[in-house]
Amino acid sequence: MEFSAVDRNAVLSRMNDQREMMEDKIRLGIEANRKGFAKLKFMDRDGKPLSNVKVSIKQKNHAFKFGCNFFKYQCFATEEENTLYEERFKKLFNLAVIPFYWKDFEPANGQMRFEKDSVFIDRRPPSELCLEFCRENGIEPKGHPLFWGTHMPEWLPKDWEQVKHYLIRRLKAIGERYDGVIKSFDCVNEVTSLPVLTSEVDMHSSHYRNLVPMPGSYTEEVFKLAERYFAESHLILNETGGAWACPTPSGKAAFHLLIDSLLRKGCRIDEIGLQYHIFTDADGMKAMANTLFNPHQLHSVMDAYGEFGKPLSVSELTINGYDEAVQEELVYNLYRIWFSHPAVSSIVYWNLGENCAIESGNGWSEKKYKGGLIRDDFSERPSYRVLDRLINKEWHTEIEREAVEGSLWFKGFYGDYEIKASCNGHEIVRDIRLVKGGFDEFSVII
Repeated sequence: MEFSAVDRNAVLSRMNDQREMMEDKIRLGIEANRKGFAKLKFMDRDGKPLSNVKVSIKQKNHAFKFGCNFFKYQCFATEEENTLYEERFKKLFNLAVIPFYWKDFEPANGQMRFEKDSVFIDRRPPSELCLEFCRENGIEPKGHPLFWGTHMPEWLPKDWEQVKHYLIRRLKAIGERYDGVIKSFDCVNEVTSLPVLTSEVDMHSSHYRNLVPMPGSYTEEVFKLAERYFAESHLILNETGGAWACPTPSGKAAFHLLIDSLLRKGCRIDEIGLQYHIFTDADGMKAMANTLFNPHQLHSVMDAYGEFGKPLSVSELTINGYDEAVQEELVYNLYRIWFSHPAVSSIVYWNLGENCAIESGNGWSEKKYKGGLIRDDFSERPSYRVLDRLINKEWHTEIEREAVEGSLWFKGFYGDYEIKASCNGHEIVRDIRLVKGGFDEFSVII
């Protein structure tokens, strides 16, 4: 499918108009929200301070979560392709989204696809297979989704009260196995953008299918059911990107009102997911200049949702790639804007490559928007390389220094660090974790 050329100046007009403000907020926000000071104290085994200690400080991982869906793990035709996918993934990301779509997770009544040897379904690798990779590579898993009002199993009844019986079984099985193991789950997905209430069930298409009519209270019901089985894992309310276009706070988006209502009713929403998919053509991108590509608007939305006191996640991100240079610049600016804001805790790029996206001949297709960070041959697009530069270089701390009088202070990005210290022919290696609001003083015994 061919699209007209992207008007770069029009798409980036608000970012360029607001360049000074945007860059200032990014710079100050990153320094204030993503970095902290730590003091290292060096002593011998008797507790006496040591001088002239040579110190190497190297960041190993970010506290902030840079993620991507992991739907194509072990799904390519050749071992070479699967290896390239893994290498491209782990070079950038410390968060992997594992699929729990009910239709494919339990294709037959009672047969849940936990195990590595489960029946193969493309873009739906079994959870145990994904978790094995995550453990081996120090990547945090996230489950998606526990409940979505579409893509239900064919065998489910079409009555909500009967569905809840099977939903409880599903939540119990996943929770007993993964509560606290998988650190977070999208609990309910796409509520305001996909009304499947008893009065609105005419949304069948190749993508939004297998719907079950539900009452308006279903989101509250699902959250309160999930709370029974997920005491440790974070529960996320995840929504499509319409919220980014709403003029907040003067006009509250439906999603904002929903969150407020659910919290007042006692639902445990641990995190708020705001999707950001640019599934549109070149003209549609130009029209988004005043909203989704407008730094002032983005900050307004983040500030409004940040008032709930819950971490925000840019939970599903796609920037179409008809023009790779424009995609690169949007990725560069948007990641810096989100990373700098105090309320945001994670950014999840959706499909690593076009060869990871939904492709449908007659219906919904993600692939036609060319939104991947890598090409079909696994070569890196400029957008991939700019993320590598940001995550692994610009937002990375490595320091070589000497502690002259027994201690030193350093400022670094929040995350996990390896500290190497040597004095009088002895060397010690120790790991520390620098987090906002955590310990900022560490003793190193040599």
